[in-house]
Amino acid sequence: MGMRIGGTGSVAVSQEVGVGRWQQRQQGVKDLMSALSNGDLGAAQKAFAGLAGANGSASSSSPLGQIGQALQAGDLAGAQKAAQSWQGARSGRHHGHLQPTAAPPAPSSSTAAAPGVGSLINLSA
Repeated sequence: MGMRIGGTGSVAVSQEVGVGRWQQRQQGVKDLMSALSNGDLGAAQKAFAGLAGANGSASSSSPLGQIGQALQAGDLAGAQKAAQSWQGARSGRHHGHLQPTAAPPAPSSSTAAAPGVGSLINLSA
C-alpha cells in the first residue's frame, strides 16, 4: 500500500509574496518614522505616499490615516504627535497579542500543504 502526498507549490509562493509585501511595508514605516523624527515634511509625505499606495488607502480613524491627514495638511507637528501615539500604542501591547504589522508565517520546506489549500492526497492500495 503506497501513499503519495503532493502540493502545487502555490502556498509557498503566496507566502513568499506576503513576506515580501510585509518587508516593504516595514521599510516604508521605518522611512516614515525616520523622516518624521528628522522633521523632514517632504520625505515624510513621500514615505507616506509609498505606504498608502502599497496598502490602498489608510482609514482616517487609523493611526496611519491620522498621520496621513496631518501630512496632507502640511502639519508636521501633528503628524509627529500621531506617530508618537501610534508607536506608544504598538510598543505598549502585551507580547502574546497579535500586532497589525506581525510577519506572516515563513514558507514551509515541507512538500505537504494544508488540506484545502491546493494539496492532493492520493491513497492507493
